[in-house]
Amino acid sequence: MKAYLELIKIDLKLALRMRSVIFFNYLFPLMFFFIFASLFGARKDPAQVISVLSMVIPLGVVGNGLFGAGMRAIQEREMNILRRYKVTPITPAPLLLASMITAWCVFMPYILVVLAISHFYYRMPWPSNWISLLLFISLGLLAFRSLGMVIASTANSMQEGQILIQLCYFPLIFLSGATIPAKVFPPILQAISQVVPATYLVQGIKEMMSTGQSIAGEWNLVLILVAAAAVGLTVGFKLFRWEKEEKIRASAKLWVAAVILPFVILGIYKAATEKGNAPQEWRQNQSSGPP
Repeated sequence: MKAYLELIKIDLKLALRMRSVIFFNYLFPLMFFFIFASLFGARKDPAQVISVLSMVIPLGVVGNGLFGAGMRAIQEREMNILRRYKVTPITPAPLLLASMITAWCVFMPYILVVLAISHFYYRMPWPSNWISLLLFISLGLLAFRSLGMVIASTANSMQEGQILIQLCYFPLIFLSGATIPAKVFPPILQAISQVVPATYLVQGIKEMMSTGQSIAGEWNLVLILVAAAAVGLTVGFKLFRWEKEEKIRASAKLWVAAVILPFVILGIYKAATEKGNAPQEWRQNQSSGPP
C-alpha cells in the first residue's frame, strides 16, 4: 500500500508540472464550453447549457484519456523514467493505478468548475443526481484512460504514438456529438456514431442532466464502460513496457480495437433494434392516420 501511495503522490506532482495536463484538462475544454454556450444562446435559454455540457465534458474526458494517459506514458518511456522503476520490486499495476487516481484528482475539479459556471453565470439548475453523474463521468474517464494506456503500450516511438492518438482522438470527438450535435449528421454518419465510444458518454451525461436519471437507469452504458475499462487495463498491463528499446509487433496494435469492441457490439445491437422497431412504428402511424 505504501508503494501505491508514494507513486500517486509522485504522479500528482509530475502531472501538475506539465503544461499539457493543464491545457487538455482545463483550458481546452473551457474554451469549447464558452464557444458552444455562445453558439447555443445559453444566456437566453439556460436549458441549452445541458446540451453544451454533454458535449464539452466528454471532450475533456477523451482528451484526458488519450493525451493524459497515452502521450504521457510514451514520454516517460522515451525519457527512460520507467526504466528506473524496473529495478524496483514492483509490477506495472501500481503505476497504472497511480495514473488512474492522478487523472481523477486532476480532472474532477474541472467538472465542478464548469458546473459552477453553468449554474451561476448561465442560470442552469444544479444536477438533481450529483452522485450518479460524477460516478458515470468517473467510469468514462477510467475507460478512456484505459484506451490511452493501450495506445501507449502498442506505440514504439513518440512519433508513432502521436499518430495513433490523433487517429483515435479526432473520430472520437467529431463523430460522437462532442463537437457537432449528432442529430445534424446525415443517416450514414449517425449509424457510424453508434459505434463510436464517446457517443455513449455524450448520451449518458445528457440523459442524467436533463431527466435526473440515476446511474442504475443507464445500466447498459455503465456495463459497456466497465467492460471497456476492464479490457483496456488488462491489455495495458500485459503489453506494458519499461524501456523504449523493447519493441512490439505491429499486429499488437490490434489490441486497440479490443477496447473499442464493447462499444461496437452495443452500436450494432442498437442499430438492429431501431431498425426492427421502425416497421412497427410505421404500421402504428398508418393505423392511426386518416382513413
